[in-house]
Amino acid sequence: MKFLAALISLAAFVHARPAMDRPNLIVILLDDAGYGDFSHTGHPTIHTPNVTRLAMEGANLPQFYSGSPACTASRYSLLTGRNPGRSGLGTWVLGPGDARHLHPKEMTLAEGLKARGYRTAIYGKWHLGTPNAANEFTADAFPLAHGFDRWEGTNVSNDYTQPPVRLIRSKPDGTSPIAGYEVIEPNLATAIPVHEDLTRRYRDLSIDFIRENKDQPFFLYLAPNMPHLPVHPGKDFQGKSRRGAYGDCIEEIDAMVGSLLGTLESEGIAENTLIVFTSDNGPWIRFQETEKHPLYGEARTLIGSALPFRDGKGSTWEGGMRVVGACYWPGTIAPRTVVREPASLMDILPTALNLAGAKVPEDRPIDGRDIRPLLAPERFPGKVTDFELIYTGAPDNRIYAIRQGPWKLHVRLSSQTGSNHGFSASREKPLLFQIEHDPGEQIDRASAEPGKVRDLLENIEFFEQSLQKSPSFWASP
Repeated sequence: MKFLAALISLAAFVHARPAMDRPNLIVILLDDAGYGDFSHTGHPTIHTPNVTRLAMEGANLPQFYSGSPACTASRYSLLTGRNPGRSGLGTWVLGPGDARHLHPKEMTLAEGLKARGYRTAIYGKWHLGTPNAANEFTADAFPLAHGFDRWEGTNVSNDYTQPPVRLIRSKPDGTSPIAGYEVIEPNLATAIPVHEDLTRRYRDLSIDFIRENKDQPFFLYLAPNMPHLPVHPGKDFQGKSRRGAYGDCIEEIDAMVGSLLGTLESEGIAENTLIVFTSDNGPWIRFQETEKHPLYGEARTLIGSALPFRDGKGSTWEGGMRVVGACYWPGTIAPRTVVREPASLMDILPTALNLAGAKVPEDRPIDGRDIRPLLAPERFPGKVTDFELIYTGAPDNRIYAIRQGPWKLHVRLSSQTGSNHGFSASREKPLLFQIEHDPGEQIDRASAEPGKVRDLLENIEFFEQSLQKSPSFWASP
């Protein structure tokens, strides 16, 4: 038995590419997960050993940011490396009946990697456009037009009913809703048995994709619908956590991560693969009440936790955009690496394209940075460009705040709870926080730091000038 195991291990080693030869990339982007929903970020009752493994045996990024406090805009930032203010979508969340979609002139992470010979797949939520009557059922609204070879998942979040969220997959001879696709479930919001099976479905599809492409470079974008409300854990996980249905969903996702890690190891390609684990924004704290769950039959609090940060999804307070961040790449990223510098979803595109030997676009602004030296300084020596984040928010990706170094300046506030926690902010009277000393954004330093306020306001104006000089593709002729 040991001899057979050794032969299997040797065969996997022979087939594996060198770690630096176009490494595989897996991006796991949760939907509405809170920063505080995981064991390694301090949750006392949600058990996530596999996510902890990513952070402890790889790099933990405690100052990691999504691209936006809402779904569509954040996913735009991930796939393009650009601030949502450049999208031209006119909104931070696209509905299934909206005309606009990810513009075909945007260069996505999938397209850049595909040009370097990568196989590409997305399993999970797309939320960057839907073919419909308003856009003449254009194929440009769906993933295969943007560098992906395969897709199975939902067009929008799992709570849409009119028009309804659909479960769709790419299929060469498919005809619905457009050629090349097939509708599996036309109204997912009411199909609870299908809904509660989504995480398992995405897990199995991902494992099959990894095994099929183990001998060539691949990019897997895994975007679970959970824990976006309404939460639907699989049958094997219902009642497993001590945090109710929401915690069950997180623990099911954690088990999925464990299955992916086991597959990479059994196929001998763990050291060829970079995994990035994060969320599209913070928890949807607008829904803080309990409700009677149709599956559990008793009242449970459904939302996640953004602690120790203020507010949650929909807000440019830290709780809306500060999210869990972990990068795992055995043999390249040293165990227990802590990235003390801030980073964001926008950094993934330039980092991954440089790893693949692909060209980062130079004909448009890219707001992300190559952060390889932060993840593995001995393997990738060098200096990373200073961090600057323009926080954009509701309803049309307008500017709300800026962070540079440890300083964050608010020029506008919003919260889906209807409260801004006793604060107000404007260009004339902004709020300033030293975010590394005061992560809960409690103490306004604006009056004590007028020079810093002036500098950050100038940086906002510089970003606005950049938007004017390089307008969105939707605005370009």
